[in-house]
Amino acid sequence: MRLNKYEKEYIVGKIRVLILTGVNNHDWKRTAPFCKDLLEKTGRFDVEISDDPSTTLSSRKNLNQYQLFLLDYNTGFGDLYTGPEWSEIARKNFIDAVKLGVNVCVLHSANNSFPGWVEYEEICALMWREGSSHGKYHAFEVEFTDLDHPIVNGFIQTLPDGKMKAHPDELYHQLKHMHDTDYHVIAQAFSTIESGGTGQYEPMALVKTYGQARIYHNILGHLGKGGSTDTYDNVDFQTLLIRGCEWAATGTVTNS
Repeated sequence: MRLNKYEKEYIVGKIRVLILTGVNNHDWKRTAPFCKDLLEKTGRFDVEISDDPSTTLSSRKNLNQYQLFLLDYNTGFGDLYTGPEWSEIARKNFIDAVKLGVNVCVLHSANNSFPGWVEYEEICALMWREGSSHGKYHAFEVEFTDLDHPIVNGFIQTLPDGKMKAHPDELYHQLKHMHDTDYHVIAQAFSTIESGGTGQYEPMALVKTYGQARIYHNILGHLGKGGSTDTYDNVDFQTLLIRGCEWAATGTVTNS
């Protein structure tokens, strides 16, 4: 039997990832290629980028080849809403694929997207909605709240005091819990009043399930259009993102 390209890659163990991007108030023209390169350099991922999700998601059968969707698409919300929405068939195919086990990584401002799309909001669990904000871009400490989770265990042992020190990023605060959906926070950061924050801890990474899929929501990850790449240059951020994607796709993490 002749195997097609995707079957061959699956047999040799590559995790097939589809990055869904093309619209974002952040610099998706840099973040999407960065994520592709970062994941593929591990030797464990094979990554495609779609900057036209409505077209890419229009064929349900083509989605079965992927183990992970990485969401880097942001329609915006409220006064910052720009659209465009995905087509109705693209939305349906996306949700159906996730329910049947195509896993998801939600990257940073993808949690601003698609106001009113209930299923998408349930996948993300925490969304940027009315009342959400962030203080100034600054370096802060990220600490882990579930030391036994596969994303965390094996990573914290490489970090000073088990924490990401002086991570430069936006620190989102007051994200909204949507539709009473379950989720589990694995990382948090203290949002200081001095930085324009809330004076309390805010979630920075969470995990959950949706249908048969595992979801990893990486709330970190700011890169403004034309701005500094300090966030993405941070090795600890890179490691966390790789581990989160691998866990979502497979349920395990390679410690190397």
